[in-house]
Amino acid sequence: MIVLFALLLSVLLAFGRDIKVGFTAVITREDVKTIKDFLDYLSKKTDFSFSPVFARSYDEMDFYLFNGKVDLAYICGAPYVEGHKKYGYYLVAVPLTSDGPYYYSYVITKKDRPYRSILDFEGKPYAFSDPKSNSGSVAPTYFLLKNGYFPTEFFKPLIYTYSHYESIMAVYKGFVEGASVDSIVYEHTSLVAPHITNKLKVIQKFGPFPATPIVASKRVDPHIVKAIKRVLLEMHQDEEGRKILKNMGILGFTYLEPKHYETIAQMISYIKKIR
Repeated sequence: MIVLFALLLSVLLAFGRDIKVGFTAVITREDVKTIKDFLDYLSKKTDFSFSPVFARSYDEMDFYLFNGKVDLAYICGAPYVEGHKKYGYYLVAVPLTSDGPYYYSYVITKKDRPYRSILDFEGKPYAFSDPKSNSGSVAPTYFLLKNGYFPTEFFKPLIYTYSHYESIMAVYKGFVEGASVDSIVYEHTSLVAPHITNKLKVIQKFGPFPATPIVASKRVDPHIVKAIKRVLLEMHQDEEGRKILKNMGILGFTYLEPKHYETIAQMISYIKKIR
C-alpha cells in the first residue's frame, strides 16, 4: 500500500511540471518552429508541459543536465558515452533514418574541389563542430591519429563552429575547404535547403555509429522518462507525429542498449591515450 501510494504521489506531482528539454548542434537553433511543434506534441501526448533550453556546446549541456537545469537533452553519442559513465544519464530514445538507428560522420567539401579524402586537407582550413561531437570531432580525430596526424597540426587552421549546420555553411561560403558533419543534419539540410548542398559533395564517410540519442538526467523520475519514451517510440504511428518527424529529418525513434555505443567509447579512450 505504501509503495502504491508513493507511486501515485510521484505521478500526481509530475502533472503540471515543466520539463526542460535541451538542444545543441544536433537540431539547429534556427529550426525553432519544428522544435516547438515537437515539444507541443509531447505535451499533448503526456499531459506534461515542455520547454526548450538551448546550449552553445556539449560541455554547457552537461552542466545543465548535471545541475538539473535540463531534464532531457538531444545530444550526441560521444557526450552520452561520457555522461552515462560520469553522471548516470538514461538513454531514452534514438532517431531512425533510412540507415536505421545509425548515422555517419561525413567529410564534405565544395563540388569543384579536388579532395577525395580527409587526408587531402593537410595544411588547409577545416571545420569541426563541437570538440565532444562524435561525427564532428571524435570520429575524424580518431582516423587522423590512426594515420599519424594530430588534427590541430594537420589542418591550418582547425576551427570549431559548435554547430553542424554552421560547419556546412562554412564550407558553402568558402570560409574553410572542408568539414566533418553529422549525416542526419547534412541530409536534412539537403531537403530543406538543396541550393546549399547542391554546391557540396560528400567525399568520405566514417561509421556507421549508433545515432544521436535523447537522454534524461538521473534526477528525472523514471515514471516520467517511461511515459516520454513510450510517446517517442510510437510517434511515427499517427499523422501529426509523422509530419513533425519529417520536419526533423528522421523517420521515428527506437531504443538501443547502451552497449551499442561501445565503439564510440573505444575511440574516445584511444584519443585520450594518444593525447
